[in-house]
Amino acid sequence: MAKFKTSARTLDLLGRQQIAGIPTAINELFKNAHDAYADFAEIDYLRSQKLFILRDNGLGMTEEDFETRWLTLGTESKVSSSAITLPPIDENKPLREITGEKGIGRLAIASIGSQVLVLSRAKSYNSLNNTVVALINWRIFELPGLSLDEIIIPLRNIQGGTLPDMTLINNMKNELVDTLKKIAKNKQALESIITSILDEILSFNINPSEIENSLPNPSLSLLKNGHGTHFYISPVNEMLDNDIDGDSNNTDATKIEKMLVGFTNTMTPCHPKPQIELAFRDYKTDNKTYKDIINKDYFFTPEDFYTADHHIEGMFDEYGQFKGKVTIYKEKEFQDHIINWNGNNFRKTTCGPFNIDFAYVQGKSSQTIIGQEDYNRIIAKCDKYGGIYIYKDNIRILPYGDSDYDFIDIEKNRTKSASFYFFSYRRMFGAINISKQYNSELKEKAGREGFIENKAYRQMREILKNFFIQLAADFFRDNGGPKSIFWRERRSEQEKIYKALEKREKQAKAKKEIFIKKLNKFFEDLSSGAISLKIQEILNNVAIELGGVIYVRDAEKASQKILDIEFSTREKIETYKQTIKLVQPRGFFLNKRVAEDYNSYLIEFEKLETNLFSKALEDLEELLNYYTSRLHIEISKRKRLELAVNQVSSDATKIASKKGKEANTAASEVKQRVKELANQLMIGLEDKIRTIKDEFKQLQINNSDDFNLVKERQRMENEILAEKEKATNALDSVLKQLDSFYWEQDDLGNIVTSEDITQALQEKVFDLEEKMINDVELSQLGQAVGIIHHEFSSTVNSIRDSIKDLKAWADVNEKLEGLYTNIRTNFEHLDGYLNMFTPLSRRLQRTKEEIPANDIRLYIADLFYPRFERHNIKLKHTKGFSKRSLYGFRSTFYPVFVNIIDNAIHWVKQINKNEEKFIKLHADDTGVYIANNGPIISIADYERIFTYGFSRKPKGRGMGLFISQEALKESGYKLYVVSPLEGCNVTFKIEKIENYDTQE
Repeated sequence: MAKFKTSARTLDLLGRQQIAGIPTAINELFKNAHDAYADFAEIDYLRSQKLFILRDNGLGMTEEDFETRWLTLGTESKVSSSAITLPPIDENKPLREITGEKGIGRLAIASIGSQVLVLSRAKSYNSLNNTVVALINWRIFELPGLSLDEIIIPLRNIQGGTLPDMTLINNMKNELVDTLKKIAKNKQALESIITSILDEILSFNINPSEIENSLPNPSLSLLKNGHGTHFYISPVNEMLDNDIDGDSNNTDATKIEKMLVGFTNTMTPCHPKPQIELAFRDYKTDNKTYKDIINKDYFFTPEDFYTADHHIEGMFDEYGQFKGKVTIYKEKEFQDHIINWNGNNFRKTTCGPFNIDFAYVQGKSSQTIIGQEDYNRIIAKCDKYGGIYIYKDNIRILPYGDSDYDFIDIEKNRTKSASFYFFSYRRMFGAINISKQYNSELKEKAGREGFIENKAYRQMREILKNFFIQLAADFFRDNGGPKSIFWRERRSEQEKIYKALEKREKQAKAKKEIFIKKLNKFFEDLSSGAISLKIQEILNNVAIELGGVIYVRDAEKASQKILDIEFSTREKIETYKQTIKLVQPRGFFLNKRVAEDYNSYLIEFEKLETNLFSKALEDLEELLNYYTSRLHIEISKRKRLELAVNQVSSDATKIASKKGKEANTAASEVKQRVKELANQLMIGLEDKIRTIKDEFKQLQINNSDDFNLVKERQRMENEILAEKEKATNALDSVLKQLDSFYWEQDDLGNIVTSEDITQALQEKVFDLEEKMINDVELSQLGQAVGIIHHEFSSTVNSIRDSIKDLKAWADVNEKLEGLYTNIRTNFEHLDGYLNMFTPLSRRLQRTKEEIPANDIRLYIADLFYPRFERHNIKLKHTKGFSKRSLYGFRSTFYPVFVNIIDNAIHWVKQINKNEEKFIKLHADDTGVYIANNGPIISIADYERIFTYGFSRKPKGRGMGLFISQEALKESGYKLYVVSPLEGCNVTFKIEKIENYDTQE
């Protein structure tokens, strides 16, 4: 009697060669973890060790389960049958529908790597079993001419709550080696292949006991009361790196991302809570840093749905008819919209009922109502992950969702006519939800390459193709039905707004660039002394010109000459002053940084007005008095005053007259443009009326039975009314714009225009946005520090108690006093930084004290000694500094000095190696100074460097000086930049705030 014999290569054919690729294999293993009622299934891929670890905390397997289920091909027990024992379930959790029904999921491991160590500990009826350990080399199953019964799988049963050690693993390796050697005796032709497999087995030196402690998420551990299944796969198929990294020149999602992101539905509003959470940590280096490449935050979220332009959700009933809600531009809702499908002659479908929920984003930024930042973010997601995903009982079915898999011809149709078919995968995201209960005829292929193309699948496909075509016709076509009118009008309105804003932004950008250029030029000239030199040059020329008056013999002419020189000089000074004077810009608003620069400019210009320009006029007066006295020339002061007033009046009249002409010209242009627009619109309306009337002669009214008077009249009326609406809407818009153009006078007599108000509002909005971003970052920091505080609270308490114990020893031993003070200060230094972000009620109990400045110097010298030595920087101090003290908490002042000195080292180390590098500490009766000879701080940055987020340091966070200033402010001190001390380029000053309330 003949019998079938099972070749070992059957496993290779059913497993590795049937699965589409590594991402699909991983997806299958995640499904198995889901079926095992795991809460977590996580991957840790250690590239340098070529080790792939997949762990779950599911129900696990007993030794019997492993042999009768895991090592049995095509396990039937996942398929419901009265004659078959069903797989175990966790009675403490909701029932899960089985997702893997082919019995080949475990064979997918061979796609990931050629060798696997399996650890599994079963949990059943709230009791825990021993841990099962198995070692498998998949390459053995590729050997030709080998039967399955010739291969032995090393299997061990060890005490639960423990992990196998290297002795056990080596023992299992030896068992595999012995099996191979027996095979080699009978298969001499395969000797070279078997030798290669033997080398691979012997090189497997994975020790779970060592690796376990270094992996995240302790809840997955099999130690103590842990349960679940772990796979240690090594060596790993080299294609895995390619699947993870993809093409560096391509922004598309990688194969791993396409297949594993969105394993459960977490994107649609009101989605069911995921029954399993996944992670895929990719360790590219040995420094224990990783990236979770399937983090759900990278995928679409319900917030993205709410942000999108359009939202469609509804149900396809058992007849294939759609009924649901369509929301256009987040404004117009069409409830209970119906799309019919007659492909099954209105009989019940085989595929069954299912629902759909997806969002859509307009392809052009000129047509979307989404803010630019959110639009760019969502479009970037759509480019990577856009598509319609299919979820069966909330578990994704592959490969649906991959935009390259065009199963309902979305992209194919779009290439024919984008305006007709409208939709694109790369602009939509959403889900089709099916279930085993209602859609049992939709069955997956064994290789997880979509559904088997049976009648049910073909029906669902045709239903969806019809749905998207009809949906486009109903809502998203220029010549669509009545429900598409809102989309057309809203889109057109958005395009107009976009174009207007774009035009305004271009004009504003040009003005802004000129303004910033002038602002930067001012600070450059101020820092280089060019402004002072220019005024001095004018005064020097005055002295030369006045010296020439000596040779004028006629007293009257000499007097007039001096008056002319005075007039000319005053004009030159005023002209130069106007060239560097920047007026508050109009037509664009200043962002925070430029606004700070402009405020700094106003402060510096006011200083120039007082210290330079007024002084120059005083010097001019002295020169004039000197020469008139020397030459014995009498000049009427009344005449000089009259000339000065006339000069100012003339200049003022010229400038005002020029601006008046510009205003009149602008008003005339607006008037002309409005007139032309109104005329153009009226011509369009008249032409439309004449065209309609001209059609009368072509109509066959009396001689035609088919003529429909009502329909024809309605068409003509609609065309005329549409043209009328176009004209009136345009003119209404212009009228609103003209109505909003106004001005009024404030209490001081200044004219405030609508442009000033708009600009002020824009600046306020920008400031609020900046503040919101900063507040979010600070709140995140606060949360992070809160976590640190919670995690280390016991440690902190222990250290605090130890410090108290040490103090008792220090009180009776003078040698320990310095050590105690140093430890206490360092501890308060660290705690001071952390508690800066926590409520005052949680701060350490500290006392204020007089802190000798010399203590701070010694602390700084000790802390930064290695860096001072490495960069050859000297820490200098004056006698004034040594004599002074600061009153407050050490843990407040020490971090401030540390931060400023740390910054100083960064900048000072960059100056010429041959120059002396130093940081200088000084103090006087007004405060303490911290100076250095590093690069000069621009005057424009004096205030800005204390702004949160601002930094000139590469990769700087812009937090240190901001936090230092805020911390000192709480203690009654202020920190700011002053003019550099002699020989220094940068100087910070800590100064006590006057009238500060010191009570706590």
